[in-house]
Amino acid sequence: MAQNETALFTLLNEGEQGYHRDEVDEFMARARVAYDSGEGMALAEIRDVSFSMTGGGYDPAEVDGALDRLEDAFAGAERDKYIDAHGEDAWYEMLAERAEPLRGRLSRPDGKRFREPAHSSSNGYRKEQVDELCRQLEQYLDGENPMSVDEVRTMTFSGAHGHNGYDEAQVDAFLDKMTEIMASVG
Repeated sequence: MAQNETALFTLLNEGEQGYHRDEVDEFMARARVAYDSGEGMALAEIRDVSFSMTGGGYDPAEVDGALDRLEDAFAGAERDKYIDAHGEDAWYEMLAERAEPLRGRLSRPDGKRFREPAHSSSNGYRKEQVDELCRQLEQYLDGENPMSVDEVRTMTFSGAHGHNGYDEAQVDAFLDKMTEIMASVG
């Protein structure tokens, strides 16, 4: 892409690391086509996209925020399309079915919701903090705790080793599924 075209996001100075402009522009162009065509894009594709870092690239915080909004837009379009075809009750029934495996994990006792890091020296997420979020998410699914998907997306946990922590990859995968459901609720 020619550098004289209008940038989609703020370009950082050459001495600052940002997302590679051409990679971001290409992904955003594909997303626009998918959205405009009504074909959609898998939410996992949006969540899992990564870009090379380069001097003078796009501001990562701006791009990450746009990706969150993009995920919300595709989830909303998917929801609206499903509701038009099957009705709102069917949509919520389908979401409840998708949430059922997550509920199983949430109902586990504190300290036992996820596996521990593979090695005692491996870093994980502090169990107490993850367990607290899990209790909040269980209340959210029960309609007792209004939470936004952004609260979960931006959640951070302190590190912990061995039996004091949960495996980061397993917690992250679970939270990805949870945010997908939350984004779909609208």
